[in-house]
Amino acid sequence: MAPQSVISTTLQLLRDKLVDNSFLAHPLIRAIEEHGNLVKVSGGLRVEQPVIFGDHSSISELSTGFEPVSLAVTDPFQTGKFEFSNFTQPIVLNAVEKAANKGDLAVVNILESKMKNVMLSLKKEVCKQIIRGDSSKLTTLQTLNGNGVSAGGVDITAPNTAGWLEARAGGAQTNSVGGLSKLTYRAQNWFNQFQTAGGTLTLADIDQMFINTQIYNPTGNTPDIMLMSPSCYAAFLNLMDARIQYITTSDRDGLNSQMVATYRGARIYVDPNLGYNAHSSVVGARSPVSAYLLSSDQFQLYVDTDGFFNVGDMIPVPGTATEAAMVFCRMQIVTGHLASHAILLDAEA
Repeated sequence: MAPQSVISTTLQLLRDKLVDNSFLAHPLIRAIEEHGNLVKVSGGLRVEQPVIFGDHSSISELSTGFEPVSLAVTDPFQTGKFEFSNFTQPIVLNAVEKAANKGDLAVVNILESKMKNVMLSLKKEVCKQIIRGDSSKLTTLQTLNGNGVSAGGVDITAPNTAGWLEARAGGAQTNSVGGLSKLTYRAQNWFNQFQTAGGTLTLADIDQMFINTQIYNPTGNTPDIMLMSPSCYAAFLNLMDARIQYITTSDRDGLNSQMVATYRGARIYVDPNLGYNAHSSVVGARSPVSAYLLSSDQFQLYVDTDGFFNVGDMIPVPGTATEAAMVFCRMQIVTGHLASHAILLDAEA
């Protein structure tokens, strides 16, 4: 270490780049923005998703044209209800920081850096809740995980009975999504697709998910978003070798271009929240959830125009020498069709 005389009399060097060690990983938000799934609305208590189950009327075959035609009808319309999730996180700046961190000597903007840190924290927690469903802070935000979470040989969260995707066959699924029970509407395709790799990923596993989701999609479109755990993605790359294709994508503002791998038209995003073990009572063993396959035309992220990581004004905090601004979020993820989404289990190698 340098002598105290040097430390006291020599200008210390400060890098002009702030390195934030927050765990930055929110590929789900990237995927939603890149596929145009972000829907901005103003106000409202909840999002109501109209869903059609079954047929409105029956077919009558005609031989002579004089046969009676059945006019028996049913009302096939149902409504999925998705309450908005509201949450906030403060940005706080004290008087000493404000006084010292200005002018030419302010190498790093403390306020801007704190704001970025809070944004990353919020996005990380949003993705964690939607992917894993085990956030203790955003419990009202919908989750894709309908299986619960296990870690260290212990089931740490119970199965989320409102989670979208269950790691079991359609006939065994029991959750309610948007208030609509899979048990009640299973015959009307209110269930998700499921595939297990049995410990070793093959392209046949992925292809089967593509086939099953496409034939149930009312538009006939193939899924276009695949979220993979890091280990599952490594196994996938090993299978694909040099055949994998990449495309350049950018966010909704046309900025931050990145290369994204694709397979059968679906963009692949690596999400470190995946690879968690599902609750043992759901899957029969603590097996990892390796991937989600989603159809972007069958789900949306609804956000309030004043609640998509919106930063308020800095205002004094009474009784302290600090000022605070709130970052406010009001959002919910919504679907009207489950059978066009799939979950892949136990494909980490």
